[in-house]
Amino acid sequence: MAVNLVSTDSQQFSVCESLSSNEKSRYSSEDGEKRDAGSYVSSVSTLDQEAGVPAAAGGRSSEILTIPDGGLEAWMTVLGAFFGLFGAFGWINAMGVFQKYYETHQLSTLSDSTISWISSLQIFFLLFSGLFIGHLFDCFGPRYLILFGTFLQVFGIMMTSISQTYFQILFCQAVVSPIGSAFTFHACISSAATWFNRKRAMVLGIVISGSSVGGLVFPIVIRHFSNHTTYGWTMRYCGFIILSLLLIANVTVKSMNKPSGWTPLNWSTFCKTFMDFNFIILTAGSFVIFLALFSPFTYVVSDATFHGVDAIMANYLVSILNGSSILGRIIPGVLADKFGRYNMYLIGIFLSGILTMALWIPAQSLIPLAVYVALYGFSSGTVVTLLPSCCGQISEVSQIGTRVGTIFGVIGFACLSGIPISGTIIQDGSRQMQWTSMKLFCGIMMLCGGLIVVFARLKLAQMRVFVKL
Repeated sequence: MAVNLVSTDSQQFSVCESLSSNEKSRYSSEDGEKRDAGSYVSSVSTLDQEAGVPAAAGGRSSEILTIPDGGLEAWMTVLGAFFGLFGAFGWINAMGVFQKYYETHQLSTLSDSTISWISSLQIFFLLFSGLFIGHLFDCFGPRYLILFGTFLQVFGIMMTSISQTYFQILFCQAVVSPIGSAFTFHACISSAATWFNRKRAMVLGIVISGSSVGGLVFPIVIRHFSNHTTYGWTMRYCGFIILSLLLIANVTVKSMNKPSGWTPLNWSTFCKTFMDFNFIILTAGSFVIFLALFSPFTYVVSDATFHGVDAIMANYLVSILNGSSILGRIIPGVLADKFGRYNMYLIGIFLSGILTMALWIPAQSLIPLAVYVALYGFSSGTVVTLLPSCCGQISEVSQIGTRVGTIFGVIGFACLSGIPISGTIIQDGSRQMQWTSMKLFCGIMMLCGGLIVVFARLKLAQMRVFVKL
């Protein structure tokens, strides 16, 4: 008999309405008990997918293991995943520093839009690779994925350190290295998600905050080394730092699910994911949002220098943005477990769009820009953190790797096109109207995407507004 991992969380929206009348009392009596993984096997009926909890195959009762929501192995996985994202995603979060550096150094003859492909391809491969890495995770677990990702990311960084031309840098820094980052990123996220349900949003917030810490630290490290040594050695030093961080992830990250072993990707099953209307709407809304979400990370330094901010101080805006994002990836995660993941996700989306239009557009000096990036870092961190939590809420735990990977893969195309679109709007960045138009584009995309997610949330809640979801 197939064993699905599903938590018996009484706080899931409308879960008791989904249970058969013969089992409601037993389900309620088990609420609040703390159990280790595998401590018991019980039979419960199918959960209503409209309530955000997926049904067992065939609509029949199935054997279910509880998710521990804690324990030594679980928290060690969280620790390792934090360091994994510190090195993998945190490095990519420092892309704003490289955008400005390349504009003024070895790629100074190229347009901003052309250089921005380095940033957009990094995010694209980080997210798009999840389409395949999610399935590999379900088959083999995290160990070999993180090991391979560690090698590939560090190798790409080392090769970037000796690259001279645009296409060499593009291939090493924007293709090879981020594909390695993707293996670590998706394996860490999916592993942490398997150990928790009631605390899942909080835990994923802690894990993903590692990327913000990396985005805070790496710009400072890059600035320090670049002032004392060459570009090549700056990249090599960063590569060694990332290697040490990823070694921690290799040792500590584990999945609660046992690897199923290699099975060919069942494309019919994969396509069924896109027959889930709840998943489709969430993915569509998130796609529109991510068309614009990372543009401030890429262009805030260039925007600041255009408005006369000192180049050294402008680089620290990336650190401020990522520093505030740490809180934005932890605090909303805690609140989401209490007030609803979709609810907090929507707050983060609309706050990001409003801040971009209300604060970034008029900002023309250091202080207003610093205020904007501090607030935007918090709100955008909420969006990045709660997307996998919302996806997990409408997915079976055994499919979390595949589904989270799929939704990240789809929005990878948004990131691939969104940053160059912003660069095209800016053109040569010599006029105020070019920058204002780009910021307006970002704000509108976030707000429009938020409206689509509102529809997804109302549909999932059966048009009820004041419910935890």
